[in-house]
Amino acid sequence: MDLGLSGKTALITGGTSGIGLAIAQRLGAEGCRIAICGRQRTKLDAAIATLNATEAKGFIADVCKPADIAALIDDVVNAFGGIDIVVSNAGTHIAGRIDDVATDDLVRHFHTKVIGPWELARRVAPHMRRQGGGRFIVIIGQTGKVPQANAIASTITNAAQHAFVKSLSDELAADKILVNAVCPSRIKSPLTDGLKLYNEVYLGRSLEQQESKWGADVPLGRWGTPDDIANAVAFLASSRAGFIVGANIDVDGGHQRSIF
Repeated sequence: MDLGLSGKTALITGGTSGIGLAIAQRLGAEGCRIAICGRQRTKLDAAIATLNATEAKGFIADVCKPADIAALIDDVVNAFGGIDIVVSNAGTHIAGRIDDVATDDLVRHFHTKVIGPWELARRVAPHMRRQGGGRFIVIIGQTGKVPQANAIASTITNAAQHAFVKSLSDELAADKILVNAVCPSRIKSPLTDGLKLYNEVYLGRSLEQQESKWGADVPLGRWGTPDDIANAVAFLASSRAGFIVGANIDVDGGHQRSIF
């Protein structure tokens, strides 16, 4: 299926590894010109080397800093002539209960996952309006829908991301800027490689046995890969998803049991 993405310019934050890199690779393979951002030049260069894109560039930026985001948008527009697709993927997962997470860590997490996308949207929307539309896609972890006592910081910030996506979609739809979310769960990536599930790492079993247990609560019986997320993003970025706005799409093998 031709998704009609050839010649589009896509900016992916957190694009140097894991899900972000898979998204950059997939959109590049679909014919997009790719911009990724990160805080380390060596990681950016290594990621760019893996892309099969007509054109790809890496930009130094810290999404926690509004000034960096403003400069990033200007630099990408100057380099490519515009931005058609933004994928806000930067962020991580903070485990721990309320007594385990320092307030400064929560604030930093909020800046990365809420203020960062907020500033990206503020800065890119005027460019997308002038060119007649665009796509703004936010990657949101499962705790935003499934609150967890042992991941309270991520629960708070991810829930705020859902509210942001829904409100922003209402504001920008009239300008043909489609805002949506993709919600991964049980995806094997560098982020989840060090994740503790069921409060233990191995429970006295081998890693293979433990991973089998982790997969048992996924209806498909396995964990997904970053490519599974990238496929969903490519669809939402395309004209095939032209009537999907303000949605949050679970990509999780059926793991999440929430009904919204």
